[in-house]
Amino acid sequence: MVLQFPGLYGPRQPLPMRVLSLPGESTGSFVNRLAHANGLGLADFLQRVGQGTGSSSGDAARVAKYPQCTEMYVNGPGLEYLAVLAAEPAALLQRALPGLAPRHRLPGNGDAVWKWPWQPSEGHLVRCCTRCAELRGVRESAWWLASDSWRVCARHGRWCDDSRTEPLDGLSLKEVPEVVDAHRERARLQRQFGRSGEELFADAFQVAADWWRTMPMVLRWVHRAWACGLENRSTRAMPLVIYPEAAQLAQLMVEFEQSDLRDTEARSRWLGEAEALMGAWELDVQAGKGPLLDWLHRHRLPAAPEAQPTGRSKRGRLPLAAGHRRLVSTTGPLEQRSCLS
Repeated sequence: MVLQFPGLYGPRQPLPMRVLSLPGESTGSFVNRLAHANGLGLADFLQRVGQGTGSSSGDAARVAKYPQCTEMYVNGPGLEYLAVLAAEPAALLQRALPGLAPRHRLPGNGDAVWKWPWQPSEGHLVRCCTRCAELRGVRESAWWLASDSWRVCARHGRWCDDSRTEPLDGLSLKEVPEVVDAHRERARLQRQFGRSGEELFADAFQVAADWWRTMPMVLRWVHRAWACGLENRSTRAMPLVIYPEAAQLAQLMVEFEQSDLRDTEARSRWLGEAEALMGAWELDVQAGKGPLLDWLHRHRLPAAPEAQPTGRSKRGRLPLAAGHRRLVSTTGPLEQRSCLS
């Protein structure tokens, strides 16, 4: 491998022991594993990547002790140095490790530079599903850099989040299979409708989150939390317990967006269907109607005619109402990808 920015003291050869990066893994997690595999302390390894600081306060010892709580960022030469040490093309590392995305690149193309701040500049560090990691030969703790503070592993039925406490392999969803089903439904919406499907799920999730904040003692939500060993009023439990209702509501929102009818009668009919779902879920309809009305107001008009697909291009596309476009972020956590933020 040839260095694009070789520098005077940059690495010329990869480390003897290679490690596979996990899709979505944080750079800090990958670097920590690579150092361990080669018998190096974190500080010794980082000397090979360039010059930098361990955290915003310069406390490198804290980063070495808690690498799972922090993320690493590099500039262009730093990325090249890391690629040499890992024996992986820089482009491949960037695809696997979201913290190496261009928007996270540190400035400067002279000396190789890295920084390891105490908190990621964007996203959350979520513990990898240990069973997924083991299938790729990873036997120590690894961490994803995710938009939200939690992720579902449908393959192994685990709920993984940013908790630093046990259990180390996430929470079992064996007793709440409806959460895994909801995650698969969310994935189906995203496959079928792309970003529109994901954003409508974000809308539905925001509505359900508002319901949970208003009425956290709904029995189905309490039972799900208990089944997973969580305190039912904890914010850690919230996304898990509302997932199934959010997925069903998202499908109802998709059906509304697919319809050309947005008049008073159509909106009333949709609201009645949503309220019927709330009743089936034993939610207080009057207490939870507000977020539904807010969503209807923002989606009361169809997408602009120029955004409407025609003919063969219609399949797989779902232009959303003009009122939906007020998003904080298209890549941030779910609440920022909803028009209800």
